[in-house]
Amino acid sequence: MNSESEIIQHYNSMNLSEESKIYLHTHAKRFSYLYGMVQKIRTNFQSESIRIMDIGPSFFTDILMNNLAKDEIFTLGFAHDTSRGGHFPTDIKINEDHFFAFDLNDAQYPQKWISTPQMDIVVMGEVLEHLYTSPVHVFRFIASMIQPGGYLIVGTPNATALQRRIELLTGHHPYEMIRESRDNPGHFREYTLSELKHLAAKAGLTTVHYEIKNYFKRNTSAGVLYDKLVGIFLPANFRTGINIILQKPR
Repeated sequence: MNSESEIIQHYNSMNLSEESKIYLHTHAKRFSYLYGMVQKIRTNFQSESIRIMDIGPSFFTDILMNNLAKDEIFTLGFAHDTSRGGHFPTDIKINEDHFFAFDLNDAQYPQKWISTPQMDIVVMGEVLEHLYTSPVHVFRFIASMIQPGGYLIVGTPNATALQRRIELLTGHHPYEMIRESRDNPGHFREYTLSELKHLAAKAGLTTVHYEIKNYFKRNTSAGVLYDKLVGIFLPANFRTGINIILQKPR
């Protein structure tokens, strides 16, 4: 279960809400792409079992658990019911013994940092933009959980995507209003590739690879047409999603 079609087929057999169905359709291509990145990094480890943490439990956590049965899969995120939703339906189960409750906005307070087993790979997909705390603090906290030589994969929307530029040119704000609920935040800040590399370096992490791709599928006929006729020809800085692989020095 690692291709976009296999992922959609697998979860469509569940009794998903309409919100979860839309989320799955939008993100299945991203899940497939992100899992491919995890697979590539996994080949750098010769041990039969490694530790992988997925920050922000979701469908992707379940994909990791299904495909990497020999590895230990950990999660970190909110411990309350509002963390559930379209991205993390109730039918998706995680290993509660491998779950760590922590609000990444508290990464700015080192005295609040929690301790976890040292991870070989940490995945943080579509989380950073939901935090109001500086990514430098977040990256430093995550680095404390990674063994020397281990990796952090960060996936986040591209702040300079063509869609954002068009919305600004037409007089529309490209970002949503800050939501009233802190427990279910929208996007506080989106980043560019150069910003992410700079912020990671300040946190002591080395950029070893990055890619900017169009992997968010749209749910309208106009959006599908845009992806087919325009999206495939866009230069990298105009695409919608950034994935950057960071490494903790040995």
